[in-house]
This record gives sequence, structure tokens and C-alpha cells, in this order.
Amino acid sequence: MNSFTDVLTEAQRIGPKKIAIAGPPNEELTEALGLAGEMGICEPVIFDDALSAVAATRSGETDVLMKSSVSTKDFMKAVLDKDHGLRKGRLISHVFIFEAFGRLLMVTDGGICIRPTLEEKAEIIKNIIPIAHRLGIETPKVAVLTAIEKVNPKMPETVDAAKLAEMTIPGCLVQGPLAVDNAVSPEAAETKGIPGPVAGHADVLLVSSVEVGNIFAKGIVYFSSCPVGGVVGGTSRSVTLLSRSDTTATKLNTLALGVLMSEP
Repeated sequence: MNSFTDVLTEAQRIGPKKIAIAGPPNEELTEALGLAGEMGICEPVIFDDALSAVAATRSGETDVLMKSSVSTKDFMKAVLDKDHGLRKGRLISHVFIFEAFGRLLMVTDGGICIRPTLEEKAEIIKNIIPIAHRLGIETPKVAVLTAIEKVNPKMPETVDAAKLAEMTIPGCLVQGPLAVDNAVSPEAAETKGIPGPVAGHADVLLVSSVEVGNIFAKGIVYFSSCPVGGVVGGTSRSVTLLSRSDTTATKLNTLALGVLMSEP
């Protein structure tokens, strides 16, 4: 898949799926749900609270969980509950997906993991692999982003990046440290003399903290016209996490992504 048009088309083929909406939807989400319903993507089941929505998704009553007007704190508390939540692995992480350069790229994690350790960064990479597979990317290329392309002991992020690149994480290719330009631009990578399987062709941009990822993602949203959406990795069922300020188009894209991720 190279675009959100492709994502929507595939979601139409898979759907309709039942989506648990945690909290009453606002105007934009109501519009997105209406459009998704007309397209045969999903059927909403609206819950007043996060606990009920999570329970319905965990039991299989619904196929996808989506945050609506409930607070992120309450939503995540319900998702992460050890006995009744949806955590699958060691941690869960947010994946921001955007369309640029004629393809889909992913940024992680700008929504959940505040300042991940080296081991947690490795888990975040593992979380991205099944998501990439559902987007048609067989072996995702992961760029570990830093401000520079060389290891500098005074910049711990570069040290982590090099260590991650040395790890054997099955199902993906990891390279770092890389800056944004030489991660996604073949020309920039060539100009700076940076070889490697990921340089210039990254599918996934792994950031060092939630601040970096959040600013990166919102910069794309507000300073470009790129179509965007987002999902959560590391869960036992398909989960999406929206901002209440997201547009109708972004919420429709996210609904489609949630349906896509609900397939085994």
C-alpha cells in the first residue's frame, strides 16, 4: 500500500467491522463514522466509558477500539489493565502514519512511551513489524533518528541508535544514527556519503522521546497537507488513539487503519 486511498480501499474490502468508541463522538468523529459506514468500513458501538469499550473489544464483541471523548489517561489505564486490558507484549506504543514521497511512512513513538530506554526502543521496533506487514511492507526499514549521523558520547541518543543497529531484531532492518534528511532522502544520503540498506529509504522513523515524536507528528499535520492516521502497537486487539483536534479526514483514515489492523 502506498497511500491512504489504498488503505481505505482495503478497509472496504475487509469491512464492515464493529468499532468500540470510547466516549461520545465529537462532530468530526461523527462525520467520519458516517462516511466509514457509507463506505462499508465499520459499524460503531458507542460506550460511555473506556472500561466498557475495552471489555467489549477484549471479548470479541467488537473488532477495534477507538478513543473518542474520554481522557487519554482513562483510556490508557483501561487498555493497560493487567487483568482486563489489551496489552500483549512488554509495552505498547503509538504509531503515527503519514503519506509522503508516494508511500506510507511511520513515526514512533510520539504518544505513549515518554522516554524509552534502549530495551524499550527495541520493543517499540518489534511492535511496528506486524503493523508494517498489514501495510504491505514485508521487511520494514527502521531509521533510528538523531540530530547527527555519527555516534557522540555526549549525545546518548546516538549511542542508543548505534546499539539498536547492532541488535538482531527479526523481521526488519535497523540503521542508526540517522538524521531525518538522510533517513528518507536518497539524495541526502548520497550527498553525505551514508551507505546502508535503510539510508534514504526508511519506512519507520524511530524517535528518542515522546516530545520529539509528538512535535514531529504535529508538525506534519499543521505544516503540510499530508494525509495522516494513527494506531497503537503491542496490543492483543486493534487499538487506535486519536487527538480530539484531529480532522474528519484524519479520523476516517484512522478508522480504516483500525479495521486493517484487526485482521490476523
